[in-house]
Amino acid sequence: MGTIVLCELKKIKIKWWHLLSVGFLLFQASGMLLNSSTMKSADDTFTWIQMGLFSYAYLAVTNVVAIEVILREFINKTASTTFSYEQERWKIYIGKLIAIFIISLMMYAITFCFILVFSIIKTRSTLTSSVIVKHLILTIKAYGYQMLMVTVTASIALACKNYIVPLLYIGIQLVLSFLFLCNPGFRSFIPFPLPVINNLILIKDNYNILDGLSVLPSQVAIAVILFIGGIVFGCVYINRMEVEK
Repeated sequence: MGTIVLCELKKIKIKWWHLLSVGFLLFQASGMLLNSSTMKSADDTFTWIQMGLFSYAYLAVTNVVAIEVILREFINKTASTTFSYEQERWKIYIGKLIAIFIISLMMYAITFCFILVFSIIKTRSTLTSSVIVKHLILTIKAYGYQMLMVTVTASIALACKNYIVPLLYIGIQLVLSFLFLCNPGFRSFIPFPLPVINNLILIKDNYNILDGLSVLPSQVAIAVILFIGGIVFGCVYINRMEVEK
């Protein structure tokens, strides 16, 4: 399995500066709409920038990474070579998922470091170890929740073998994430905003729209079902699909 994961990472041909560039762009995109009055302390800086990252930016980027990892062989017409290896097909799919998890984790880590450096420069006097640990834990939680839902995108890409349908699915996730805030009645059935909810809870006392916000067991249950469903469907489908030569 380790060999498969390494092969998948090599296929993507990601260099360290690619990840740094993506991390910096995500950091900039999430912080550019904020003004200095919003970020009076290191805690505020982490909270607000991470909200932008966890709500929409990471949702889109990690899903695009999943699509690219799954579709690369099909787009390049090299799938027949990949599936000719002496490996069970489901292991190839799991290896691709692990590669997606690793790449996504690296992006989360790099962007966290950018926010940390920014906080040291701008709000150093308020930056404490407790603040760093607090937001590191929030980052790990957000990463875990996001990875629970990325397997469905991977399985959709595998089944469709094109970019259109999985990209539409990303759009659906973004729309539902927006409706999550606007319609409290639907919150228990929409798992996609899970990565950002813990950050939103930090500011919910200041905004009526966030009143009563919490991580609901039904949301977590749906996310786990999506995670397992994406893995099971992908493994079953990849074992049965025909590969064009």
